[in-house]
Amino acid sequence: MAGRRPAVDSRVTRDWTVVCVRNDELVPIGHFARLSGLSIHALRHYDDVGLLTPADVDPISGYRRYRRDQVRLARLIRALRWVDLPVEELRSVLATTDEDAVRDVLEQHRSRLERRRDLLTDQLGDLDRFTTKGLNMPTAKTGARPVQLKIAVDDLPTAIAFYEKAFGFQYDVTRRTHDGDYSSFMFGTYGDAGFFMLHLLDDPDDTDRPGPTTFGLLVDDLDADHTRVLNAGATEVVAPRDAEGMPRCSAVKDPSNNWIWLYQA
Repeated sequence: MAGRRPAVDSRVTRDWTVVCVRNDELVPIGHFARLSGLSIHALRHYDDVGLLTPADVDPISGYRRYRRDQVRLARLIRALRWVDLPVEELRSVLATTDEDAVRDVLEQHRSRLERRRDLLTDQLGDLDRFTTKGLNMPTAKTGARPVQLKIAVDDLPTAIAFYEKAFGFQYDVTRRTHDGDYSSFMFGTYGDAGFFMLHLLDDPDDTDRPGPTTFGLLVDDLDADHTRVLNAGATEVVAPRDAEGMPRCSAVKDPSNNWIWLYQA
């Protein structure tokens, strides 16, 4: 009959309804990337490491689709990665509802960023010095000679103040690492004949806090001299190693249990 609507297959209608609902709920990865501000590459990476799993992955093509309610999580991940929070720490933040635990993670990361900032500031200072004064580096003198002394003190701030006031010593940073700064009274420039360091130690748990005392020597060939000292009767404490922020070094104990640090000249 004219004008009569054709019969509708209810099965097709039901299937089409399901498809429509599914397409409305799930967002293709490209569109989800635009909504979240994360790149497709980043979304795939966060899926691989289990940080942001798609709602659906096509078993044949591997194509990923996400729910719209995952956008908020994706934006949070983007914000925390922007401040360079490591993935494993980000994972712990997302896995907890404990605000104090989250605050601890973020405060520790802030300290790490502050440390990185300080190191970059020092690196920029070195570059400025190289630019203005050239690349001439001091030549370390050969032959063994005293280069540092470590002494035990009861209270570090009080001891520093005393030596600064009594002798005019200047307490400066002598070693920088990613974990922190290490300071001492430093005399001269490393490599010059008059270079010397005086360290003050107030931590009773410090492994090489005197007494007996500890001192260091510059040597011509660290590995050869280290072996020669052991053959003479010393006990090895620290094998020759490359240490962050300082020359190659090792440590031995003499027969009286004094620590002797050896530094490559």
